[in-house]
Amino acid sequence: MKGFVTSAYGWDDDLQHAGFAKSLRQGSCQIVTWEDNQCGFVHWDVEPDLVWLRMLCIVPEMQYKSIGSTAIAKVMSFSSYLQKPLYLNVFVCNRAAYDWYSRIGFVEIENDGKVSTLVLPSSSPGHKERHA
Repeated sequence: MKGFVTSAYGWDDDLQHAGFAKSLRQGSCQIVTWEDNQCGFVHWDVEPDLVWLRMLCIVPEMQYKSIGSTAIAKVMSFSSYLQKPLYLNVFVCNRAAYDWYSRIGFVEIENDGKVSTLVLPSSSPGHKERHA
């Protein structure tokens, strides 16, 4: 992630460590494993009207093995169970991730040129999207 953060905002070790620690305290995090090896993590946060996918990280050498697809499917299922839309932010410069999220149903609702906000709408009746 460091390359994407640096490209969008520049890198500050202290700021990144503090922000990451604060973020983890605010939500739920699960280690992702494959064949009994830790290979990433998924971090989400439940809010009153939505679920935020804060981060989904799979180590580069384990990508393109459907590990991320399995991890996000669980968060998508949880969001659907709660009947809440699932939101996430993705760096605009991370085209592979942006395109992947688009292929699995996420729709862009905001883009500031650095970060794009995407939503996977809930299937609950009467749902109204929140534009972050």
